[in-house]
Amino acid sequence: MAGCYPCDMDKATKVKILSAAKAELMKHGLSTFVDQPPSVAEGGSGVVVTGCPNCRKRFQTVNQLMYHLADDVLPKILRSALDIAGEVG
Repeated sequence: MAGCYPCDMDKATKVKILSAAKAELMKHGLSTFVDQPPSVAEGGSGVVVTGCPNCRKRFQTVNQLMYHLADDVLPKILRSALDIAGEVG
């Protein structure tokens, strides 16, 4: 049975693209990080804020996380996928 989006890529390339996309996506999430370290607990003036610790981008809601993923992370994933696909074709 053919896939939904037929293309000329071999399975190894598709797996490589999927693995790279998944790895990048899994780096991002709604968590906490110390802004302007060290934290107050460590004698500094930094504060713990919510957001994406990987990007050090501040936000408080899941909706803002979704916008971060769509606006900041997805373009990076797509560029990587196109680079990988370009190596093949």
